[in-house]
Amino acid sequence: MTTSNAARQSITAFPTWRMPILPDNYPDRSPRLSDEERTLVQRYATAPYGSVTGGRARNILHTLERFDKPFQDTVKLAPHTDTTVAAGRRHLFKFMAQTGVAFWAWSKETWVELIQAAPVGASKASGTRFWMINLAYLFCDFLYVGASTPYGLMAETIFGQTIVDTEVDKLRAPLVAVGYARDNKEQSKFRWLCSLCMLANRHPSVEAFSALTISTVNDLLPDISGTGQMKGRQVLMRLQTSLCYLGILDEPVVLGTAQEQTTSVPALWQNDPTIDSMWIAWVRAFYEQTPHHNERTIRYICYQLLLAGRWLKKSHPDISDPTQWDESLAAEYVAYTCNDAVCGDLMLPSSAKYRWFQNVSQQLSPGGINSRLRAMRSFFSHLQRRPYTVDGKHYPRLQVTWLPHEAFRTPDDVKAACQPNPKDIQEDTWFKLIWAACTLTKEKLGTARNAQYPLAYYRAACLIWATAARRSDEIRRLHVGCVRREWAPEMRDEQGQQIEPEAELAYLRVPINKMKGDFYVPIPLYVADAIEVWESVRPPNQKALIDRKTRKSTHYLFQYRNELMGTKFLNDHAIPLLCKLAGVSQTDVVGRITSHRARATTATWMHKMGMAPADIGKLLERCS
Repeated sequence: MTTSNAARQSITAFPTWRMPILPDNYPDRSPRLSDEERTLVQRYATAPYGSVTGGRARNILHTLERFDKPFQDTVKLAPHTDTTVAAGRRHLFKFMAQTGVAFWAWSKETWVELIQAAPVGASKASGTRFWMINLAYLFCDFLYVGASTPYGLMAETIFGQTIVDTEVDKLRAPLVAVGYARDNKEQSKFRWLCSLCMLANRHPSVEAFSALTISTVNDLLPDISGTGQMKGRQVLMRLQTSLCYLGILDEPVVLGTAQEQTTSVPALWQNDPTIDSMWIAWVRAFYEQTPHHNERTIRYICYQLLLAGRWLKKSHPDISDPTQWDESLAAEYVAYTCNDAVCGDLMLPSSAKYRWFQNVSQQLSPGGINSRLRAMRSFFSHLQRRPYTVDGKHYPRLQVTWLPHEAFRTPDDVKAACQPNPKDIQEDTWFKLIWAACTLTKEKLGTARNAQYPLAYYRAACLIWATAARRSDEIRRLHVGCVRREWAPEMRDEQGQQIEPEAELAYLRVPINKMKGDFYVPIPLYVADAIEVWESVRPPNQKALIDRKTRKSTHYLFQYRNELMGTKFLNDHAIPLLCKLAGVSQTDVVGRITSHRARATTATWMHKMGMAPADIGKLLERCS
């Protein structure tokens, strides 16, 4: 990699820092070797070991001083043993003899060949390979990228260990404040990447880092096999987060998977030969021009509309416009959806699930039927209420003599089949899971695979799941300060009824869910204690995130490293951990134990026992 002029110019705005070796200090840098130099270089490189020593070696090296002095000065930057210097010099001279060109005029390809052919010394900070990498960097502006390259030691050699330590500590401080681990392994990875950035920028100061620095290193990482390739980008994301906190970057340069700009949805629909282009144009207009609060919801509706478009082209290819629909066509689509549609029949062959559905044919579930019909109701109702511009042509509000909500109404038997079907956890298994949540310790958490959060995080999340009967999304979206110790008259439950005061209970404020606004549920005091313990150690310097339902900036309870609890955390991490500690299988006779089954189990248990929620809370508290 060669440093660009833009990168060089950006560095000049910062305090002057000079490389320990500057090529301009070696005036005799002619690229070509004279006949005498070529002969002596060849003699030194091919002489049997120990035959060119003493005065003979000094005479040769005196003549070759313009090559030997830069090599010697580079070697002196790091501790070394004199016995290995001759081997490194012979390796360098061997390639000079082959190319007939001085090493400062070599191409990138020649340097790569030289470095990869060099033996690795007993110490990574000395030896032929390390010296060759430094020579390439100092005299040719070439940063070698490859596996097992000691960038940390290289940065310390060129910039100095004290400077590297100081700059890495600057970058690490904001990350520690938002919850990134302080263990030696994490620090080692972070230092390695910071060193690589310093080398790529040719300046050790973090204030000299720029968007170009991050982009350059991001392009280099795929060429580093092993740890660099697998972990480097993840650590680079953390580094740029730190740079944004420090005000060095205005915004992230490299976006993570969740942040990356996806291809525009309408762009993905344009080249679908299974749907009439006019129908696609209407769906695109519906997506772009319909006011909505939730991107995921509007995309799902459009997906269902595309399925209807495929059915339309198969069954009625002469109809391609919503204005051509009538009540009889709507009834035909409802009949097809309820009686004949099977999973995957309107799916593109490129879909990941297409082959599976072809081998396992099954009718749509009641929920799937309702989703398709609900999308059609929404589509035609919006067309009735507002005008749309489709492919540049303005269409007024749709005038129809039939009612979309009636024509695409979900049949009563399908609605009945959509009712919840609680899958309760067996009573003895449930009590064991509650006990495992109540007795979770650091030692037990240590048995978990890939435990990435502090003990207090796991304890609070597991106890809320086991005692509060909440949906997983409600747990994820709990706000900081969601616990109230004192009862207040305005506290309402999920049904809108006033909560009765209880001396031995606290109250959890549940955020807006898919049905209700904020409401309160009683929780045992020990659960409130666990939540407040987590709040006390929760990294405070985290930015507020936009809540997907309220669209307001929110400091979430389960926010760590500036990220909200993952949608799969409870099902894939917390619950398997509790099952392991409780000695029970995560799969019972009903199926897999998931986050929602705790809600069903708690409700069923209370109904079965005839107990009030307050009494349940007291019993759980005694079990702790």
